[in-house]
Amino acid sequence: MLPEVLIFITHRVVLHSLILESGYTTFGRGAGNAICLDNPAVSRDHGAFHYRAGVLSVVDHHSTNGIFVNGMRTRRKVLYTGDYVLVGCYKVFIKHGSEQPRNAFAG
Repeated sequence: MLPEVLIFITHRVVLHSLILESGYTTFGRGAGNAICLDNPAVSRDHGAFHYRAGVLSVVDHHSTNGIFVNGMRTRRKVLYTGDYVLVGCYKVFIKHGSEQPRNAFAG
């Protein structure tokens, strides 16, 4: 299953629901991004989601205000279903994220 994200702005108003394809999906204030987040707190090239081989991650592109995953500032982080990413005033909810890591000791 491909990853899916919901992009919210204040008070749970859903702006977008997106299914992410393999590779990079850039986001930022600049018009050239796949996901355009028009707010002064968002850098022109803020970051990207990366999906490959069942793993979804978020990468900060040296943005001014950073990226927060589940409330913690991060440069790069693997994302799982239920995680949320804060970018400026936007909250990106991970509806379908990385496949859960398999327990090597499970029978």
